[in-house]
Amino acid sequence: MTGHGAMSDGVLDGIKVVEFAQNVAVPHCGRMLAGMGADVVKVEPPGGDAMRTLAPVGSEGRGYVVMNPGKRSIAVDLSSPEAATVVDNLLAWADVVLVAFKLPDLERFGLDWEHAQTVNPRLVYLVHTALGPEGPDADQGGYDVLVQGRSGIGWIMNRSGGSAPQPTRPAVSDLGSGFVSTFAVLAGLRHLDQTGEGQRIDTSLLGTAMSLGSPMLATFAPDAEPLAELDEEIGLLRSAGMDFDAQRAQYDERVSPSGGAFRLYFRHYQTADSLISVAGLSRGLYAKFHEVTGVAPPTTANAKDPAFQDTVDAAEDVFLTRTTSEWVQALQAAGYPCGPYNMPHEALRDPQVVANDYVVELDHPSVGSHVISGMPLRMEKARCEIRGPSPSMAEHTAEVMGEIGLDGSAVEALLANGTIVDGNTPQQSD
Repeated sequence: MTGHGAMSDGVLDGIKVVEFAQNVAVPHCGRMLAGMGADVVKVEPPGGDAMRTLAPVGSEGRGYVVMNPGKRSIAVDLSSPEAATVVDNLLAWADVVLVAFKLPDLERFGLDWEHAQTVNPRLVYLVHTALGPEGPDADQGGYDVLVQGRSGIGWIMNRSGGSAPQPTRPAVSDLGSGFVSTFAVLAGLRHLDQTGEGQRIDTSLLGTAMSLGSPMLATFAPDAEPLAELDEEIGLLRSAGMDFDAQRAQYDERVSPSGGAFRLYFRHYQTADSLISVAGLSRGLYAKFHEVTGVAPPTTANAKDPAFQDTVDAAEDVFLTRTTSEWVQALQAAGYPCGPYNMPHEALRDPQVVANDYVVELDHPSVGSHVISGMPLRMEKARCEIRGPSPSMAEHTAEVMGEIGLDGSAVEALLANGTIVDGNTPQQSD
C-alpha cells in the first residue's frame, strides 16, 4: 500500500461480525467490512464454502481467496443438534450478523431474527435472499444469473448468444449486493449508536438488480402505447422463431431513442493495435470528438437514417489508422474521456489501477503470492485496506470458540461429535 499520511485504526475496529454465507454476495459485504477494520468470522460448513473447490490454485479455490481476505474461518455443522450452543454464543458475541440462507432454513438453524433478537437485542442482523423477503417466491433460493433475467437488466446487458443470451460476468448483482449490504450494515450501526437498538435488515439480489437497472427500469404515461406495440412485435418475432439478437434489436429501436449517441460517442473502437473506450455524452464533448478524429458530424440525429450509419462507419475506419496509445494521447489532450480497453490481467497492472491501490499483492500459505482487487475506497483519517489473505479452512475455530465463551471441555465435546471442525487439528482416519 502506498502511504497517505498518519491514519488511525479502521472505522470498524472493535466491531465483531459473524458471516453465515457462501459464494459471493454476502462474502463481498464481509470483505468490505473487514477492510474497514471489522473482525469478520466466517462460519463455513464442515466441507467448506463452495467457492473453496472452484478453479483451485494450490489447495485453495481462486474465488474463495479473492472474496474472503482478512477474515477468520470456523467450521460448524449447523444441522447438528449441538450447534445451537455455538450459534447462540456467536449471536451474543457479535455486533453484526450476516446471513444468506433461504428463509425457511433460518428458523431450522436457529438464525431467524425472532430468535436472534432474544439472544442479543443490540444485534445488527442482515439477512440476504435471492428474491426479497415478501412475495410468492420469497422462499426460493437463487443466483445472480436468475435475477439478471427476472429484473430486466439482463436484456439490456447480456451478450449475444444467438437464440438465447449469455449471462453477464462478473456477477454484477452478487457483487452489487455486497456493496448494498455493506452500507445497510453501516446504517444499522449508525442507528444502533443513536438508539441502542438492533434491527433486522433485508437485502436481496433482485432488489440490487432493480436498483442497478435505474434509470432504464422505468415507465411513464406516454410509454403505454409504444410498450404495448413492443410487446406485440416481440411476440411476433418469438412466434416466428427469431433469435435474441433480432428481439433486442427491435427493443432498442423502440425503447432507445438516444441510441445513436451510444453508437458513435460512447463505445469501444478497434484501433490499429487493440481497442479503445471512448465516453462523451454532451454537445461540447461531441464537438471535441469530431475535432480530434476529423470525422464530420452526422447530418442527422436519427440513428435509423443511413446517413448516420455513414458517420459511424467513418469513425470506425479512422480509429483503425492509429494505435490505442496514440488515440488516448490525442483525445485526452482535447479533454475527451477515453482509455484503454484492458483484458482482466492487463487491468491488474494498469498504472492508474496500481497508483490508487485498487489491487493488492498478498501471500497465502497454500496459494503463494497473488494479486487481487483492493478496497474501492480510501479514507483520509482511517485505515481502509485489505489486511491479509483469506483464511485456511477452519483455521480459527478453536480460538473463536474460546472468545465466544465456550470452555475447553465444551469445545472438545463439540469437536468429538463433529459439530465443529478445527482446521489445525489433524483429522483421524477411520
